Amino acid sequence: MTSDQHLTLHFANSAEEAPRIARRVEYFLHDKQIADTIINKILLCVDELITNIIAHAYSDKQDHAVLLECRIYNDHVELELRDDGVPFDPTKQSRPNTQLKVEDRDIGGLGIHLVMTLMDKVEYLREGDFNVLKISKNLSE
Repeated sequence: MTSDQHLTLHFANSAEEAPRIARRVEYFLHDKQIADTIINKILLCVDELITNIIAHAYSDKQDHAVLLECRIYNDHVELELRDDGVPFDPTKQSRPNTQLKVEDRDIGGLGIHLVMTLMDKVEYLREGDFNVLKISKNLSE
């Protein structure tokens, strides 16, 4: 992987940042000629994950920096999100029962379910004070 196959974005934990970051990732992936079907899946996940970080990661009203890195390899795209919010491992969350009627389901959890379903690999680790979430999508669908 060369440096032109790598995008690094730092952004604040502000709702206005989510669409801007998604657009930057979209432009980067289009520029690298990634298939639209893959880009669309990645963007859904990026939007969901950034929105979750902004809405749930911080108990204070302070500004926090969030890092997103996007790397393109020969066979997959990998994104890493890093925040200093409360520890939260999305891979350990129970999956919603999508067989139930909407009115019978618990509120929440569908976004994480979406990420776990659309991505080929989802990994979480806690590094010191940071949540680190890595998601990857294979380029061959």
